[in-house]
Amino acid sequence: MFFLKLWLILIVVCMVLCIIAMEIGRYMANADGNDADTARLLYNLYYLLIANIVLIIASLVVSALMGVLFSIYWPSWLDRALTNLRCLTKTTFSPGVATVCAAIPDIGYLIGIFILWDIARRQQKLLDVLGIQYTPVARRDLVLFVIFLLLANIVAYEGIVATRPGCFAACASIIGIMVTWLRVLRPCVEQGNKLYQLQQEVIKP
Repeated sequence: MFFLKLWLILIVVCMVLCIIAMEIGRYMANADGNDADTARLLYNLYYLLIANIVLIIASLVVSALMGVLFSIYWPSWLDRALTNLRCLTKTTFSPGVATVCAAIPDIGYLIGIFILWDIARRQQKLLDVLGIQYTPVARRDLVLFVIFLLLANIVAYEGIVATRPGCFAACASIIGIMVTWLRVLRPCVEQGNKLYQLQQEVIKP
């Protein structure tokens, strides 16, 4: 969960830096450079703009690295969660099929959401039968997660992200994705950990 939170922070930082850079660029384009004060101000803004660009590139590089880590974490978590859950009950997808389906381009994320909901639903059913208290996965958060995912894909595919409003929409949808993703995944992981601990206690002689 740590790297998901870090990824969210990096996205917010990157968005703020992009906004600052855009505003500085707009000011520089509209400013009158005839007087000395304005020229001196633009000189300082020039270096500030360079610093912003460097920070933005650094943030994007780190975000890309976190994206690679996420692409490794998500399939491995699906495999582990389904493997542990299948020791206690049946699941719609096997671990191997789930990881392959979740990696399908364009539609894999939608299949992954369905798999995640199936895992949460079966875990919660087991915990109810065992009388163990848990934090349920809210359907509202799952629906919001899907909405933000679809919004991000629409903005990206339609090329809207190249415009200023589109850039804000893309950043807002990405932040929404990460926030709702954390709200959905955290209780699901906690439920899985409780069932795994119970399973280990049963196995112990």
